[in-house]
Amino acid sequence: MLLDGQTWDAPVTEMPVLGSTEDWVIVNPSSSEHPIHLHLVQFQLLQRQSFDSDAYMKAWTELNGPAPLNHSTVNVQSLSTYLTGQPRTPDANEQGWKDTVQMNPGEVTIIRVRYAPQAAPTSGPGAPTAGTNLYPFQPWVGPGYVWHCHIIDHEDNEMMRRLEVQQP
Repeated sequence: MLLDGQTWDAPVTEMPVLGSTEDWVIVNPSSSEHPIHLHLVQFQLLQRQSFDSDAYMKAWTELNGPAPLNHSTVNVQSLSTYLTGQPRTPDANEQGWKDTVQMNPGEVTIIRVRYAPQAAPTSGPGAPTAGTNLYPFQPWVGPGYVWHCHIIDHEDNEMMRRLEVQQP
């Protein structure tokens, strides 16, 4: 099990800009639940939706080849082609800021990730914008941060990726 078909040593592909907010679309084609954890930041769960994981993986593998990859991932042209059912909003216990969220098997999960301290306002004066550093340190300075499955056997076996925060 790998994230984006990449091993730990693969080139970094997640390079968020400090102060920005990104929506991450995480596809779980496996038959296992994965608690995904991001270092440095908090995020909010936006929605989950079932998808046809067999058809998606066939198309993904045709574009990328079998994992592990030695190149950046090529995304399918339209994820909506594979979505089934209706999107589901977070349960009551999943609302609010998180640093770990369950990625259910056979589902696409969308999270909104903010590269700023949790205490920073979400809107109005003082809210982070791309290029603004509200941390009391410089997060673009090494050793860097990771995102990974929080099941120890998974993270110890390459289900972990580096991310490099880009400075303002």
